[in-house]
Amino acid sequence: MKAKSNTFQDMIKPVIVLFAICAVVAALLSYVNSITAPIIDENTRIQAEKTRQEVLPGSTSFTEIQCDHDALDITGAYKENSGLGYVLTSSHKGYDGPVVVTVGLDANGNIVGISADVSTETQGVGSKAGLPAYLDKYMGLSGNASQVDTIAGATYSSTAVKAGVNAVLAAFEKVK
Repeated sequence: MKAKSNTFQDMIKPVIVLFAICAVVAALLSYVNSITAPIIDENTRIQAEKTRQEVLPGSTSFTEIQCDHDALDITGAYKENSGLGYVLTSSHKGYDGPVVVTVGLDANGNIVGISADVSTETQGVGSKAGLPAYLDKYMGLSGNASQVDTIAGATYSSTAVKAGVNAVLAAFEKVK
């Protein structure tokens, strides 16, 4: 009889206790997520709107364009409500993660503003692809960005930016 008691104490009881702890922690995490998820979503929406206004100077509000994002290789398309232009977003794999490129285009499809989120890239190396010194090379372009060179030492990151810009420029003709 004593062996069964030891088996329960040594093997079964710790599993039950661990399961109970995991269940309580999972319930708490679920509760915290239910509270914070709407706040995070709203902050993400506000930041995206701010970025759209930054890459399309003079813009005030946007309407989302419904299109097949996957087929166009973009993650978002917006038309500025006063007719000022468009803002398209694309995401491509950099060295350490996704590089999200947001491009403001005038009504003719010329780049008037660009933002690249390279926060996942190596600081001081891949992050160079998000600096104005590199992004300004895309200003005024239309059609494609083949004439812009990648950054030596930050090839993956700058190639991701260039791929994003090319995807946006190609998609512009289909969404305008």
